[in-house]
Amino acid sequence: MKKRNVKQLAGMSSKKKKWIIDSFFFQYKDEKYIVILKLYKDHKRKPSKYAKAEVEFIRRTNENESITGYIDFYEVQVTVEQAKKQDVTSRVETSGTVESLKVKTYFSPVNATISSLGYQTGDLVKKGDTLVAFETDSLEQDNEKSQLNKTATVSGSKDTAQKAVESAQKVKDAQAELPTLEQNVKNYQEYVASLKTAIADRTRTLAEDSSKASSDISMALTKAQAELAKMQENMSSLTALQQEQEAKITELTAEISETKKEGGDTSEAEHQLNNFNDALKQTKNQIKEQQNYIDEQNDVITQLNVQQIEAQSNVKDADSDEQIVAWQNELEDATTKLSELQAELSEKKTVAEGSSDAELTQAAKNQLEATDNLAELEAASTQELLEKGRQGIKADFAGIISKEEISEGTTATQGMELVTVSSNEEVAVNVSVSKYDYDKLKEGQKASISIASHTYAGTVSSISKVAQTNEKGAPVISAKIKIDNPDESIFLGVEAKVSIETDTAKDVVCVPASAVNTATDSTFCYVLKNGVITKQNITTGVTASDYIEVEKGLKAGDEVISELPEGVETGMKAEAVSGSTEE
Repeated sequence: MKKRNVKQLAGMSSKKKKWIIDSFFFQYKDEKYIVILKLYKDHKRKPSKYAKAEVEFIRRTNENESITGYIDFYEVQVTVEQAKKQDVTSRVETSGTVESLKVKTYFSPVNATISSLGYQTGDLVKKGDTLVAFETDSLEQDNEKSQLNKTATVSGSKDTAQKAVESAQKVKDAQAELPTLEQNVKNYQEYVASLKTAIADRTRTLAEDSSKASSDISMALTKAQAELAKMQENMSSLTALQQEQEAKITELTAEISETKKEGGDTSEAEHQLNNFNDALKQTKNQIKEQQNYIDEQNDVITQLNVQQIEAQSNVKDADSDEQIVAWQNELEDATTKLSELQAELSEKKTVAEGSSDAELTQAAKNQLEATDNLAELEAASTQELLEKGRQGIKADFAGIISKEEISEGTTATQGMELVTVSSNEEVAVNVSVSKYDYDKLKEGQKASISIASHTYAGTVSSISKVAQTNEKGAPVISAKIKIDNPDESIFLGVEAKVSIETDTAKDVVCVPASAVNTATDSTFCYVLKNGVITKQNITTGVTASDYIEVEKGLKAGDEVISELPEGVETGMKAEAVSGSTEE
């Protein structure tokens, strides 16, 4: 070692030697030293990537004997929050439309003019309130006419019984009509037979077409499943490649660190490390792309399964075929007409076979009796309609007028839709949830419902077992959230925000959701242990929007780091900056 001049060393300054920061005398345990602080030269290997300066302690008693070291100059501050025990609840957030669970539409029981409407659309009504009133003048007139008709009909029957001479002419007329009636019956019999044959042939054709369609879909489904298997095999290969690359990166990182400690050249290893990092990034992109292909293929398979089910059900739905329905309607009409013609033919044969001088056939007596009974029924019916008209339409339950189809002064016909009442005491929110959330829903779960500025408690009352497709083409499941205690502030048809409690953990260790990180094979947090940043694997439980339950890996009071600053890594020393630690 070159001989040193202690006095010169102690007096050196950065002006004379640019690499020297400072020099000064120092005494430790009766031993005197000269301390020299020096900057690292660009070409010199650092013992630590955070090292900023060399420090040399030279014994004053022997200037050729010294102790060297280095000084780290870095300041790392991280924001921490303490893991704490608390309740945590996972929720499914969605929205939907407020609707009534009890709706009734009222129809007109009579043909009458509307004299008054008690309410308009949007009005509240109570049970027993009159919704529609009718003018009964025309109903009273109809009732009077019906009573008079009854009297006239009975009197006419007595007169007919005395005119037996007319039966003779009826016998002759019947005999003349028989050939035509018989031919008409024959024609309708042939027509009915042809319709039955056509329906049977059409049903058989539909079944054959459905079978072929189902076979084609099955072939397409088999092909799609084979393609999916190839995609999954490729995904497995990519996943294995990723693991190999990550292992190589870990190996190279350790090798570089060891080489640096030994003072060796790390350029080649660092070059390989960069190449492997680039390759890993590309592999991850390929995995993401392959997963998208797999998701798309799963959607194709789902659609094919739906199509197959639909094709298989077409045979059962033959009755809904437009052509078959049309023929069935024709068959029904033709069968009815045939029955009428057969009855008429039978009656005519009976009349034709009667005596030409008979006073009154039995068929005629039966007809007269039926006419008398019909007149009595009509009289009773008009009396009943009059009473219904006088009563008007009354609300069966409290609710809101959700629809009205008429106005005062218009004439309602029997069976016409008049007004609809929707209950405001049995109300629910109809929501839709995605495929990622629907399996979390169960009937009976509690929910919070926000409508405008009002909040209500609710309960999941029903969950659909059939998925539907939303406007984006994604499958969704509908559910009804019943509002437990509705009030008059609720409006039907408006949007409501719904938060459904799907799972709850009581008094468990929790950390902020922002502090939880996920990798391909683990879930972890960054924690500050003894002033050192450390990666800690954890097992999570119930997840909320802001906090996540930690089942294993952390305890209450542990300091977790929400987010590592750029350039900060595990193993670094750091100073904690407190975040929120409130209970």
